[in-house]
This record gives sequence, C-alpha cells and structure tokens, in this order.
Amino acid sequence: MARPKIAVLYMGGSIGMVQNQKTGRIDPVESLSEIHRFLPEAQREVALDFHSLANVGSSEVTPSHWVDICNTIVDLYDSCEGFVVIHGTNTMSYTAAAVAFALQNLSKPVVFTGSLLPLNDLGSDGRMNLTFAIRAAQLDIAEVCVVLGPRVLRGVRAKKVEQSIFQTFDTPKFPPLAEFSAAILQSPQRFVRRKRSLSAAIGFDPNVVSLTLHPGMPEKYFDAVLGAKPHGIVLRAYGPGMLPEGLFPWVRRVTKEQIPLVITSQLIRSAIDLHFFRKQLQLEELGVISGKDMSYESAVVKLMWALKQTDSVRKIQELMEKNLVGEMD
Repeated sequence: MARPKIAVLYMGGSIGMVQNQKTGRIDPVESLSEIHRFLPEAQREVALDFHSLANVGSSEVTPSHWVDICNTIVDLYDSCEGFVVIHGTNTMSYTAAAVAFALQNLSKPVVFTGSLLPLNDLGSDGRMNLTFAIRAAQLDIAEVCVVLGPRVLRGVRAKKVEQSIFQTFDTPKFPPLAEFSAAILQSPQRFVRRKRSLSAAIGFDPNVVSLTLHPGMPEKYFDAVLGAKPHGIVLRAYGPGMLPEGLFPWVRRVTKEQIPLVITSQLIRSAIDLHFFRKQLQLEELGVISGKDMSYESAVVKLMWALKQTDSVRKIQELMEKNLVGEMD
C-alpha cells in the first residue's frame, strides 16, 4: 500500500537551526536533509516531499512570504494528502491566518509547526512537534492548523501564549481540533475532509495600521496615523469595544475618509459588542466594523486580505463581520 504523500514547506525559524558542536553557535541548517534525517520513523509512515521556500526568522516574515506559501500549496494541492509548514513561532499566528483566508474550501489539512529550540539540541521540542504535525496532516481535518505538542489548534484562532515547550500556543476562545494521547481525540467542531473546490484568493494589502488604546494616549498619535493615509486601521479597544468620547471626532474623520476601521478587544477571552452601551451604538452608526471575537492577529490579517478583495468599504465590512473559516462565532 502506498504511503500518503505529505508536502513539507520550509520557511525557517528555530526548528531549522542547529547548534555548531565546535563553536557553540546556533546556525541555520545547510540543507533540508538535516531535518529529514531526524524523522526516520515518520518516513516509514508517510512519503515526505520537502520544499524550501525561505530560511528566515519569524520576525522577518512578510506578506510576500504568505503569498509564496499559498502559491506553493495551490501548485502541489492535487498531489498531496496534506501539508506541513515549518515556520518560526513568533509570527506563526499571522501566517496561519493568512493562509486560511487566502485558501478557502480546503479538503485537506495545512499544518503549521516549529520549535523553540534547535533540532539537534538534546532537549529540543522540534522532533516531537514535527512528528505530531506530520500525523495531524493525515487526520480527518480540512483546515489550517497549528501544532506544537500533542494538540491540534485552529490556525485562525491560535495565539502564542508562552515561551514554553509545553504550551507554546493556545486558542483561548475555542477547543483543540484534536489531541494526541493514548488514542487520537478529534473534536466535532473541526472541518472534516470532503470533496470541495479550493477557492484561492491570494493577496494582502500591507498598508494596515494597528493601535492599542491606553489611558491618556495623546490625540496627536491618532492624527499622525490618519496623516499616513493607511488603507485600513485595527483599533484594540477596552472591554467589549469601549472608546473614550474624546476619540469619537477622530473616528468620524476616519470613516468620512472611507478608511475601514475595525475594533477588537484587548481582552483575551471576550468579544466586541457594539450594542452593550448606548455610546457604542454611535460607533456602529458611524460605520465602525466589529471584530467580534476574532483574535487580534486574525483581525489584522483578515483586513489585509479583505482590502485586496474589494474597494467597497461596505463590502469590506460584510467580509470582516462574516465568519469565513471559523475565525469567529
């Protein structure tokens, strides 16, 4: 019986580093064969097809890298049972969300993984994470996932929460899609494999600015943001979407200039509710877009993606407030 083919797309990150035994320095791997040799057991289970797209730390990842990942998946889509993307952990949530929005109607999993420690470190989490990711790519799941450790998390909900090999990522508002234990436990809330036509809408507008409110924040900072002519703004508000009244004139200027303004919450386990207080109703009347219960990372990337889909602010609002790939309830 033929082994299922899993494409492994390499982007870089700590998992693609090795410790030089002579100098003690942490250096990038010279070739993917060094990762390949750490997976002898997995290769008896699946046929791994390696593709090197980049070799960058996660802080160097840009939307152009997101496009490269998406285009590679589209090119290989019909020939593989699943995909594993090796990526640095610090911006993995953004990239996972980007792939989820750009490649909708998936019929197979795209699994992001990485590590905190180099692969040849004695205590590295890299080999464990790669093994779980390869196994997740064979499960009855059809969506973008993040796997570091034995839990399979929804990519558009995942957030890096600790610099810890035990729970690097979490989805605070959503349960794991699957967990590897003595048995494999799979959630009924996951998207499962079935015949679908892949919908690829690949493109991201990087001209998006995000602001996090804090008490006493000077108005000149908001004016400076507007003066930079962003194509979209994500504003992290208090609680369920509270803004100081002194900021309302600025909000009016933003919406008058037809700049989409998305409000998300600074709370980890909360949602925007523009009907909770009378003051918030004014925001809705002004055309402010509710981020609902989307994570901050997902809201930023979704706005970057939506700006490439239409020039209409009304249609952008419809896209932002609609659940497309499980990013909101």
